[in-house]
Amino acid sequence: MNRQGKRAIRFGVCFVFALVVVMVVPALFSGSKALAESGPPAPELEPNLGWLNTDRPLRFDRDLKGHVVLLDFWTYCCINCMHVLPDLEYLEEKYADEPFVVVGVHSAKFDEEGDRQSVRHAMRRYDIHHPVVIDDGRRIWERFGVRAWPSFVLIGADGSVIGIASGEGQREILDDAIRAALDEAKAAGTLADERVQIELDAEVASASGLRYPGKVAARAPSGGEDHGWLAIADSSNDRVILATYPDGDGRAKLVQIVGSGERGFAGGSAEIAMFNDPQGMAFGEGVLYVADTRNHAIRTIDLESFEVVTVVGTGEQGSDRRGGRAGSEQPLASPWDVELSRDGETLFIAMAGTHQLWELDIESRVARLLAGSSYENIVDGPALAAQLAQPSGLSLSSDGGTLYFADSETSAIRALDFGETREGGEVRTLIGTGLFDFGDVDGAYPDARLQHPLGVAVWSREPGDRLLIADTYNGRIKILNPAQRVVGRWLGEGSVGSDSALDLVLAEPAGLDLAVEADGSTRLFIADTNHHRVVMVDVPGRAWREVMIDGLGLGGGASGDGGAVASRTVALDTSGEVTLVLDGELPEGAKANREFPMQVRVARGREVIAQRTMADAGLPATITFPVGSLREGDVLRIDLRFGYCFDDAGVCLPGELAWAVEVVSGTPTSAELDGRVN
Repeated sequence: MNRQGKRAIRFGVCFVFALVVVMVVPALFSGSKALAESGPPAPELEPNLGWLNTDRPLRFDRDLKGHVVLLDFWTYCCINCMHVLPDLEYLEEKYADEPFVVVGVHSAKFDEEGDRQSVRHAMRRYDIHHPVVIDDGRRIWERFGVRAWPSFVLIGADGSVIGIASGEGQREILDDAIRAALDEAKAAGTLADERVQIELDAEVASASGLRYPGKVAARAPSGGEDHGWLAIADSSNDRVILATYPDGDGRAKLVQIVGSGERGFAGGSAEIAMFNDPQGMAFGEGVLYVADTRNHAIRTIDLESFEVVTVVGTGEQGSDRRGGRAGSEQPLASPWDVELSRDGETLFIAMAGTHQLWELDIESRVARLLAGSSYENIVDGPALAAQLAQPSGLSLSSDGGTLYFADSETSAIRALDFGETREGGEVRTLIGTGLFDFGDVDGAYPDARLQHPLGVAVWSREPGDRLLIADTYNGRIKILNPAQRVVGRWLGEGSVGSDSALDLVLAEPAGLDLAVEADGSTRLFIADTNHHRVVMVDVPGRAWREVMIDGLGLGGGASGDGGAVASRTVALDTSGEVTLVLDGELPEGAKANREFPMQVRVARGREVIAQRTMADAGLPATITFPVGSLREGDVLRIDLRFGYCFDDAGVCLPGELAWAVEVVSGTPTSAELDGRVN
């Protein structure tokens, strides 16, 4: 057996292996007998790559002494790990006033997931509010004998291991075991008097107004008064941003914020509707279809009234693998992307939660299985027998006869070829070979490698389609010739053949969409998730710019955000290109944390003049204004956003500086602004 095969058996697969474990584990957590018999002492949570969401490393013999502790072994790519987050949140809230602590142990599958910066972003995306230790090389995993994601280990107040369980659906078992462990420790006098106080990370707000956008959809103007559309799944703000189609400089105008920004499941007007981690979107006739991922539903947004309606789904995760019911009678499981058929009658769904593709009949609202047996693997063949692994991105071929999909957990790009009937379809693999085969290797199948791709877009061209791929964990956009099964780097840091002035740096890009304009030119839109922005790229030239949305406020509402603003008067050359140098004095002992993107935005009222995102950047920051963008007497609001820490492993704080600058016409082509971060 090859190395990859051994690893697959040893570490298991998120879904398949977990089903086996769950059947035998409940006995470990049932009854007082299991609690009365002390297990082995829990090994300390070290060595590791550091702690996140805590002001100090946590030890069982010190900080957590006298506490019941639940360890959650997770990796942030795993859909099943995402599915258990509501259970953990429920337990944390229920036992918030007792000596009970959840500690996440992040044991990475992919290389990108082993990076502390990436884990920190994942915690923010998923709103994880407990400490996380980064398990370097899965050594903590080995010490506790874990064999699947997700797994839970319960530690008693005396520091001994009570039991282990794996997979989804463990809330009741864990709840009962936690309650019993707390009661027994209290009776024995070993329970701490109060819960340990842990300082969590603060949120570093972006200057773009977005928070981890997951997907993007674009529709170019068709002429006349049609302004076109740009839709952004502002995923971690639990809303959808609707804007006009950007101009050549990347500037769009806010049309409507859809969603209250509060996480929930509610329809109605744009202001009161609620989403939960919206992802993939597709434009239909007068509506936008939205995969409301953690509400396990497909919603529509009316493009005139902006009313939100649920088309299919219950708001709760389902376990149905076949479908056949309509509307609110049909449960779904983490729909991640959607694509509309050429005739507009069918919506294709990437059902990441069951490792399948589904289809929704638009008229009847009946949703049913299209491809995938629900076993998580990479096996080609007849549609219903094929095995998929967390499909997360969809795009139709130019002739509508093939549905391409990013099969993220196998780091693969695959295709469903429709037969004369949908039941006669066949699944085939273009790039990718196994659940644990990944990397960053250009070339032909089977040697080429991707790393957890989440998006794919068909570029219709002669002599045949090309696929642009969001190679998410490699931080690149790649291009694939589906006929030849050859993939290569197209855009991203170190991109080959790019004529851009600077290489584009991406951070886990997750969504792509292509729009063809009236003159035949094509633009690619990228949801650059961990940089909190959307990037617009000219195809095929690859010149790019950040999308700026006039009217979208920093905090997510209307422009004119509050906060301390320093007033300045600056003389600048209003006829040419000018640069501002922005600096900030941090509290003593602090330094800018390069694990957070640094963003600058310059606005004149509701109009955004310039916006820049910098990766791995420290202070000072610079931003350059385009030629002729300034006028005598302009009053500009300039915002600088970044994170800072007092040490590399400590809690991070938001650095926010803002200036109100009155522009006086002069000869200088640059100016410096400074401030103090309190």
